Amino acid sequence: MEANENKTIGSIKVSDSVIIKIAEVAATEIDGVDCKDQTLTPANKKSKLLGVVKTKLSGDEASVKLEIVVKEGFNAVNVAENVQKSVKSAIQNMTGFTVTKVDVVVAGIKFNK
Repeated sequence: MEANENKTIGSIKVSDSVIIKIAEVAATEIDGVDCKDQTLTPANKKSKLLGVVKTKLSGDEASVKLEIVVKEGFNAVNVAENVQKSVKSAIQNMTGFTVTKVDVVVAGIKFNK
């Protein structure tokens, strides 16, 4: 019976769009990231929450590039570093993939009016 427990019954694939959604949600949970809207968007399109979010998958490894807008009064570098940590952790915890790189582009600052 033990030999049967190790048999695979099929394949499991995680699409790019799932990785993008995970990254998008993880980034928007960070204080200082400006969220333009509250609806998620189709994969590899301009996000309504963030700027462009892209991913590359290779086997069980993923890399992500995303654009953020930082709110006025927040340190842009600190916010970007927190986004990197959050995105990496979320993808690795939810998919088991190894995240090799999270590139964050601070695309703008949202000023208070």
